[in-house]
Amino acid sequence: MKKLAIYVEKEGNTLIDASYELISKACELKAFAKSSKDMEIEVTAVLVSSAVDENDVKKAFLAGADNFILIKNDDFQVFNQMKYSSAFLSYFHENYHDYILFPATPTGRMIAPRVTTVLNTGLVADCTGLEFIIKDGLLKLASTRPTFGAELMATILSKQSPECATIRPKTFKADFRNTKIGTYKEFPCSIENNFDLILLDSTKDEAQKINFDTAKVIFSAGYGLYDGKDNIYIEKLYQITQKLNIGFALTRKLVDLGIKSSQYQIGQTGMTATPELYVAFGISGTIQHIAGMKNSKIIIAINNDENAEIFKYSDYKIVTDARAVIDDLFEKTGAYNQ
Repeated sequence: MKKLAIYVEKEGNTLIDASYELISKACELKAFAKSSKDMEIEVTAVLVSSAVDENDVKKAFLAGADNFILIKNDDFQVFNQMKYSSAFLSYFHENYHDYILFPATPTGRMIAPRVTTVLNTGLVADCTGLEFIIKDGLLKLASTRPTFGAELMATILSKQSPECATIRPKTFKADFRNTKIGTYKEFPCSIENNFDLILLDSTKDEAQKINFDTAKVIFSAGYGLYDGKDNIYIEKLYQITQKLNIGFALTRKLVDLGIKSSQYQIGQTGMTATPELYVAFGISGTIQHIAGMKNSKIIIAINNDENAEIFKYSDYKIVTDARAVIDDLFEKTGAYNQ
């Protein structure tokens, strides 16, 4: 039997959605291993924390985890990347796993390279695809990520073991239909306070955060709306979204031009979104943008170029000037009264 560990994490007192997404994806990998090579894979969710909510453990089992391990210490109430990494390594050295998956969150991106460096193994970072393949008779983790400035997609196999990857949140969907109840265990961990990094104080960032995770509808602006001066139509689209109380997003090119901050960016180097409805205004459809929105339930693209790449990924395509559509929406929604 091979073992697959998932580094799960909390935000506040609950597990983040990306944790469940990775557990469910791991169950798909587990099914592939069973069907193609008759190999059993054990999926273990590993949390470094001072405590875990019982309901989160149950949800992890419903998502498909065979085991849930809490690496526990009262000192883990406040995140410290050095202590968390050391704690995970302490567990790993006693409980070897053949594969380790990390969410590509700010926390996961700090923990994963520290863990893999100590383990002297490779790390495929910021993946948007994950599969098992059979190569030379071995079950290998095939991790896919953008390369060459996000213009191409590369599938990478690791030479060392454990095989490790970080995966972008919202890349996969959580599935809570598992009926088997897994095993919960605590792994008490004592970490000496001998790190150079010491937390002196912490403050909560109250700055506006664009939450694409909960947005059911997103209107997104592309370079086709850019006029090099006042960008009236980008601003009009933004005002429409404010009037309708829906999500507003930009492509990377507009962010690079300083139209708005990167918190509005959807794409491989920005955020990933899976709304019920995604409407693309003047977006050509580069691969890095598609990676951030391709899993939306319904995609409508508006572009005056009938050969625009984004139409290949759209459920509905409207070949017209996106500016004209924005003008109409601006009038009908009364956004001009704001």
